[in-house]
Amino acid sequence: MLIFRWRRLFLFFGDAALFYAALALALMARRFSLVPFEFFLQHVRVFSMFLPVCTGIFYVIGFYDLRRINRLVNLINLSLISFAVNLAAASALFYAFYLQLGLTPKTHLFLTIVFMHVLATLWRRVWTRVVLSKLLVQKVAFLGGNTLVEEIKKDLRNSPHLGFCVVEQLPELGSMDARKEGYWRPNGRCCGNLAARIDLLVVDAEDAEKNPAMEGLLLSTAVMEEIPIITHLDFYEDLYGKIPPEHAAKPAWLLSNVLHQSNQFYALLKRLLDVVAAAAGLILTLPVTAAVYAALKLANGFGAPAFFFQKRIGYLGRRFVIWKFRTMVVGADKAGPLYKAAAKDARITRLGRFLRGARLDEIPQLWNVLRGDMSLVGPRPEWTREVRILERHVPHYHLRHLIKPGVTGWAQINYHATSSEAESVEKLHYDLYYVKNMSLALDLGIILRTFRRIFQKDAGMIKKAVLTV
Repeated sequence: MLIFRWRRLFLFFGDAALFYAALALALMARRFSLVPFEFFLQHVRVFSMFLPVCTGIFYVIGFYDLRRINRLVNLINLSLISFAVNLAAASALFYAFYLQLGLTPKTHLFLTIVFMHVLATLWRRVWTRVVLSKLLVQKVAFLGGNTLVEEIKKDLRNSPHLGFCVVEQLPELGSMDARKEGYWRPNGRCCGNLAARIDLLVVDAEDAEKNPAMEGLLLSTAVMEEIPIITHLDFYEDLYGKIPPEHAAKPAWLLSNVLHQSNQFYALLKRLLDVVAAAAGLILTLPVTAAVYAALKLANGFGAPAFFFQKRIGYLGRRFVIWKFRTMVVGADKAGPLYKAAAKDARITRLGRFLRGARLDEIPQLWNVLRGDMSLVGPRPEWTREVRILERHVPHYHLRHLIKPGVTGWAQINYHATSSEAESVEKLHYDLYYVKNMSLALDLGIILRTFRRIFQKDAGMIKKAVLTV
């Protein structure tokens, strides 16, 4: 919803402006003087091709995640990683298209990226500490109360960088004369200029039904004063990116948000993109696949299998055999279902640990995508033995099978691997969020954020290796 996304849009527009400001600073720093306007425009026309690349990398790295950039240490780490990736990407683009550019701005390019990241880091610090938490903060009032509402309130109080201020007490309602006369009085006559006190009204619909007269008066006044109104369920969903736990299993919610969905065009287009991407991926990664296969044979012995096969549950509960490179010793699945591999699990081989960290063990799953067993994006396909257990204990667990499982997905990028029924319940809420909101735009965002997780893990591995040395 725009209530949440305008924050990222403002950050993006700020980045676009800062990009050209960084270019101007780079030109002046190179010449030690002001530059002619025509000279600046000449570079603007060339450097504009780098802007979408730069902001795209910002998104992948996590530079638009308010919860991540709020902490200074995280912000600096993200800025350094983004600088390295942007410098490499910009250099590759420059050398690929330097004949068409008409310029050779190698020094200007480097200085622009340096200034851009310095300005973008300062911009985010000001944005979270001053603009959102003090200048553009939205006053939120909650109508009704339950455990979920109290959880949201507590989080908003502890997270001022999100840009919300909780109005602890709603304005007192005025006389009920207006209701007796058969119409609602706008402009605060009933509630004393409500729009001046709150910017957003979050409503627990079930609680409002218990006192329809008084709470209906407040809702009507909010409508007349054009105050945005959102249910606490939608607010929770947009804030956390998952379905509220106690409401995910309710038949009314399922009928309204999940079971009715049918988009044949999206399904056909997604399948087409899956086939093209999987075929291209298998061809492009063929040298890597051959190298990994040879490495596994050398490390584990030529008699040991290089691939791992296991029966998983897919679309509408259909079984299929998943393909992966083997990262554990043969017979590791004897530990049973819902057994999470620890960081130093003895079952994981040394080469297997590297393959997992680099996500290379999942390359063979592209064959499953090409066959139609899986999609690029969707819920994680679970082992048949695990599904038997979870379907008996997790309400509506089978709903995640309404769509094809994926190599990556919304739950995979937002939650860790599960090893208990409680964790599986939590992960299901992310899966249901995707089932409800799936779209090509969301799929693209998931794929980009998957690269972010790979970058983060790779950076962590490099950092650990450096500290060890």
